[in-house]
Amino acid sequence: MKKLVRVLAACAIALSAQSAWATPSTLFWTPATTYIQPFLMPHLGMDVYFNDKANYPINVGLTMGVLPFEKIQAEVGLDFFFPYWGPQNMLFLAPAGALQLNAKIGTPEGSLAEWSPGISGGIYGVGLNQATQFSILHAEIGKTFFFGNVTVGGYYGAGGVNALWSDIDGVLVTRGGFMGSYTTPDLVFDLKGLYKINFFADIQTGNNSFSAAAGGIGVYLTPAIDILTGPVFFLNKYTQPGLSTMMWSVQLDVDLDFGAKPPAEPAKS
Repeated sequence: MKKLVRVLAACAIALSAQSAWATPSTLFWTPATTYIQPFLMPHLGMDVYFNDKANYPINVGLTMGVLPFEKIQAEVGLDFFFPYWGPQNMLFLAPAGALQLNAKIGTPEGSLAEWSPGISGGIYGVGLNQATQFSILHAEIGKTFFFGNVTVGGYYGAGGVNALWSDIDGVLVTRGGFMGSYTTPDLVFDLKGLYKINFFADIQTGNNSFSAAAGGIGVYLTPAIDILTGPVFFLNKYTQPGLSTMMWSVQLDVDLDFGAKPPAEPAKS
């Protein structure tokens, strides 16, 4: 998993709980990317979101590709959140509260024809108890141009009790909206400790705790290790911890690319 939605927490204020959601491969805040984790390549991610008065639980995630095909790819993942605050604001570390699941399937850009975009869809925020069961369906289409990559799509929250989709006053908010992202072309340095950098922005609309606009910089220490950082601006502060309008995020991603097997030694005569 490339993060995550990136991967975060939503404020189930009506349940007096700080809930969280798990994300598939993400750009920064949203899953508005058609990237899918390669087959049997584990991806570890750790995301933090904070400001001077509130923060989300730290998210540690694991994602891995599960299909060995070129034209059709899929990934599955899980996320562990710490600390997880359960009902009545009691610290609750049981797996049912601290874990969420996700899955994604799609076809890569250029796999159907030279001009074809990438297409993907899936589900995230699959909680193991009622307080974290968002079950958000999403689909997106993306294409790389000379000026960068553009991805557009949408999402809909199919799960969860109404309290999870309410603001601080208990007023129901929207369950879906638009998603979009833009990533600049890579600036490749190919230096020891600095492989490349790029810049990005993404947005998730709607009137809920998932709606926000974000942007930042990605610093790739190696092709398999990167640090993403930048601000996230929430579109409805009344659904956020501490009535936050903005949090800063730092995200670490590591692909466990074990590479090709070493060549076999020549047979001895």
